[in-house]
Amino acid sequence: MNPRTTISGRSGRARHSRRRPPSAVRRPGLYLGVATAGALLVNVLVGAEPAAEAGAAASEPVSVAAQLGMTAQSTAADATPDLRALEQLAASRSNREAAQTAAQQVQAAADQAVLDQAVLDQQQAEAAAAAEAAAAAVARTAAEAAAAAQAATRQQAAKATPNAAATSSATLVTAVARITNSTGSVQPQAQAAANAVVSQVPGAAGITIGGTRASAADPGGHPSGLALDFMVGSDDALGDTIAQYQIEHWDALGVEYVIWQQRMLSSPGGSWKPMEDRGGATANHLDHVHVNYRG
Repeated sequence: MNPRTTISGRSGRARHSRRRPPSAVRRPGLYLGVATAGALLVNVLVGAEPAAEAGAAASEPVSVAAQLGMTAQSTAADATPDLRALEQLAASRSNREAAQTAAQQVQAAADQAVLDQAVLDQQQAEAAAAAEAAAAAVARTAAEAAAAAQAATRQQAAKATPNAAATSSATLVTAVARITNSTGSVQPQAQAAANAVVSQVPGAAGITIGGTRASAADPGGHPSGLALDFMVGSDDALGDTIAQYQIEHWDALGVEYVIWQQRMLSSPGGSWKPMEDRGGATANHLDHVHVNYRG
């Protein structure tokens, strides 16, 4: 081992060891300087970035407009077409609103027309129903009236049946009358009436019955064969009975009028009318009952 080297090495280490304390004293100042420099650097970096961004943002619209080829003059020139388009859009919208309003009005009118038609149909239906009800009431009233009339007719027929039977029995012929005629036979209805009288009136079968004769003043009486003279002479009671029999069976015998004792009767419910004096008993019909029958 080289003592020099060893000594120098030791002495070197001794020198280095002797210098360490001053470096330790300078370290806090170094740290403080580094920290200060770092803070300044951070502040510069952070504070400069917003400004840079603001500048970039401010310059960006200009660059975009430049890229689109837009200038202040072109923007002002293009403002008028844009306003025209907006006006056209507003007009179109106004037209659409007017069209919608008109369509709503038309629809409302159509709805009202439907309602009015429905009301009219209902009124017509009610009127038709009322008319049908009135017609039905009239028909029912007519039917009731017809039924009442039929019932009355049946009642009258029922009441008339005994009378008809009585009339039939009262005019029942059991004998044939002998009629004195000078100008032909009497009409059938006159012969039938004479047969009924001699069959139903007591004492009439023995009297003379005059028929046709040409000298009669009444052409619709004896000359036509529609008149009979029941010659009773002075038997007024028999004459009254024959005259009353003619009245009671007026329609059945077909009587037109009766003359007896200077009086004339033209209907079964009428009154006897006096006649002028013709001068004698026969002319005044005091001795016979004259009966004219319908032809």
